[in-house]
Amino acid sequence: MGHPVRRKDREITDRDEIYEILDRAFIGHLALCSGGEPYVVPLCFGVMNGAVYFHCAREGRKLDMIAENPRGCFQVQCDEDLVRSPQRACGWGMLYKSVMISGPITLVEDEEEKGAALLAIMKKYAGGDFSHEFSSAECASVTVLRLDPRERSGKARRPA
Repeated sequence: MGHPVRRKDREITDRDEIYEILDRAFIGHLALCSGGEPYVVPLCFGVMNGAVYFHCAREGRKLDMIAENPRGCFQVQCDEDLVRSPQRACGWGMLYKSVMISGPITLVEDEEEKGAALLAIMKKYAGGDFSHEFSSAECASVTVLRLDPRERSGKARRPA
């Protein structure tokens, strides 16, 4: 079990709300660590069957780090807005909804799953009506990664 959320009044525990935030978030940040060195990369993503999917080139730092340590943590946020307090500097803050998901990351080898994951990513950004059948060549040209959630947490500061 992960570290508990300190502000229980802001904690999001409802799985549906967590996945709604994932659906609404535009960009996510994947945190990796290998050799004691942290690395965070912004990514487009898609969600399918509860897992989070990413695509990337067939080689690079991200894949090298995952090969050494396949655990990752993915973070998204949405509904950001500034809270202003003209009278007090410490009264300023942010409204937000955020989600963190951690778990093992797997390279997707199965062509059918790979194509479905790429379609899920495209539908997130192009809209639910987007349709495309990914060819074997298209699937072979990219790496698809799957993060299987072992821990999920959400937090929100909502308008008063």
